Amino acid sequence: MAEERKILANTTGHNVSMDNRERLRISGVLDVYGFDDTYVALETELGKMLVRGEGLKIGKLSLEHHDLVVTGFVYSLEYDDKKKGKGKGVFASMFR
Repeated sequence: MAEERKILANTTGHNVSMDNRERLRISGVLDVYGFDDTYVALETELGKMLVRGEGLKIGKLSLEHHDLVVTGFVYSLEYDDKKKGKGKGVFASMFR
């Protein structure tokens, strides 16, 4: 756990900002590994994140600057904090 805190302290930052559930700005994005109009699955500096919604579109993605903008109606944001090998989370069930 102490090692995880040291790693997190060395990140450039991860922030999430949402406007009226219709525009989502996320910093600290490392990769987007799945998306359609109902979800965006991404890896951030602080773990995997899943955005669920309706009519979702990636408006801007800059992996160089670690920024992502998603438009559409957002239902939920969730992080997957499960360790590898421990059960199946929402991410595992999405990619069966």
